[in-house]
Amino acid sequence: MEAPTITFDQLPNVVGGLSEKLDRVLELLEKAGFTGHSKQSKPSRRLVYTKEACQIIGKSLSSLYRGIKAPNDPIPSYKRGKLLYFYEDELYAWIEGGRKHSVAPSLAETAAAMTAGMKRRPRGGYNF
Repeated sequence: MEAPTITFDQLPNVVGGLSEKLDRVLELLEKAGFTGHSKQSKPSRRLVYTKEACQIIGKSLSSLYRGIKAPNDPIPSYKRGKLLYFYEDELYAWIEGGRKHSVAPSLAETAAAMTAGMKRRPRGGYNF
């Protein structure tokens, strides 16, 4: 099957027809639920080096090295040879993990936390 030969005079009509067909295809895709955007809203798993990691977390280089060695909540990193590597999404997750709770604990929770480490309890009880 041969494609019809299009002359220069027929070109505007052919382009107009293609535009209409494209609009119909886009309408069908929208009805089917395709928006053209990926559903992934998280940052990509991109490898970054120390300078860019410092910019992401907003700390100096020495604070970054100290944060890697921190015993309680270390900055997630990978070391191969002499270089340190970080994943951008892990750095953002580490930052979000340090969020403080805006709701203050109740009096009962505070009292339970205070008395949890006590070895001896007072004879008269607690005055909370």
